[in-house]
Amino acid sequence: MTATGSGSGGSGGSGDAQLWPMGAVSRRTGIGEHTLRAWERRFGFPSPERLDSGHRRYPADQVQRLLLINAALGCGYRAGDVVPLERSELEDLLRSCGALEAELRTGITPAIVSSVFDACERFDRPALAVSLATDASLLGVKRFLRERVVPLLGEIGDAWARGQLEIRHEHFFSEVLEDTLRGLRVGLEPAGSGRPVVLATLPEELHGLGLHIVALAVAAAGRSVRVLGPHLPVDEIVRAAEALDAAAVGLSVSIFAPAAPTVAAIGELRRGLSPSTRLWVGGGGADHLEGLPDGAEPVATLDDLDLALAGL
Repeated sequence: MTATGSGSGGSGGSGDAQLWPMGAVSRRTGIGEHTLRAWERRFGFPSPERLDSGHRRYPADQVQRLLLINAALGCGYRAGDVVPLERSELEDLLRSCGALEAELRTGITPAIVSSVFDACERFDRPALAVSLATDASLLGVKRFLRERVVPLLGEIGDAWARGQLEIRHEHFFSEVLEDTLRGLRVGLEPAGSGRPVVLATLPEELHGLGLHIVALAVAAAGRSVRVLGPHLPVDEIVRAAEALDAAAVGLSVSIFAPAAPTVAAIGELRRGLSPSTRLWVGGGGADHLEGLPDGAEPVATLDDLDLALAGL
């Protein structure tokens, strides 16, 4: 859909909200496992649940608070000053952190871009993952997608075109971002309602990052969503939509997709879908498609997606 996470967490049992293993929490927040244990003993936070095996599992709200704590440490505060604070107190504290507040106020900045590029060039997964997760926590999902994800994808693409970054760096960024998007969506999916939105790409279309951007936006809107992934035959998309009684099927089309075969496949898909299932077409290549069949709706931006969701 819109142009241009595996989820880091583990699932708790008994139908509970998502619970994160310690290793996943450490990778996502950038806080070492030894430090997490030390804070638990000294400050009483975090306060993970314990499995029968003794292993720790952390609720998602504690992971979000840890992200804020790590951001506060980055602003120069000491652990003893910030670990005991509640989330609202941490957010107030971060608003007083001049450098961070400037970034949040102005959206994407050269400093943010430079930091991301540096992490990509060094293949520093923890630094990049923590940066993305912290921004998502501070901005909220909708602003994160609009003010970080979409602009950063544009910056990464431009840097690759200029020769500033290589394809390996672009792929690395995409993998870390996809994991981040998956991880954020996991916490929202249980609240999704209504007939689901099914997301896929057509055969030979191997670029699936756009699906995960849209899936997170759909989940944040409170709608049920199912991601089938890339490179799926048309009849398989149709059968999945039938089985799920999908309210809509969303296709992501990359700029590399051949126009004529793509339009033909979209026509075949539209004919196979129930009349009650809408068909949305987005992605970087959607603007280059001419002659879309009746009933195939262009959904090129996140704003378009909001309108399309409102119409379900």
